Amino acid sequence: MSKLTLRYQYDASFFDPKRLTDDFGRLSIDVENDRFSGKGGFWVQWQDVKEFGEALSAFPITIDHPIAVQWGYEMQEGDDLILRLEIAPANNRGDLAVRYEIADDHEPTCRIRGWFNTNYPDLDLFRVSIARLINREAEEAVLIGR
Repeated sequence: MSKLTLRYQYDASFFDPKRLTDDFGRLSIDVENDRFSGKGGFWVQWQDVKEFGEALSAFPITIDHPIAVQWGYEMQEGDDLILRLEIAPANNRGDLAVRYEIADDHEPTCRIRGWFNTNYPDLDLFRVSIARLINREAEEAVLIGR
């Protein structure tokens, strides 16, 4: 079994009405498949995570328009890319490929890339769990794969 887990930790200012709110928090990603596992994280705006979750409602997801999100430094290429997730068709039977790249934000040459398959029902559960995560109703959002 494969799975991808997201966690989001809001900046402390988000909960303090006396402080200027910082929209950046720490997005942590854990991923496991039958051959690899990796963990990482980066400082991202909560709105970006929310928009990524909302984009997962697209149907069908096409090769020409995969759902992708990434974060990192400057141009977000090479070692500047810290986190990347992409959902795209895996085949013509409706399976979806979940591609990921995770780098250590302090040692960006230390990174993992991989993929696993999932399906639309599991992707929809992930979409709902991301909304719950951003609304602070859940501690994590999990995408299950095959």
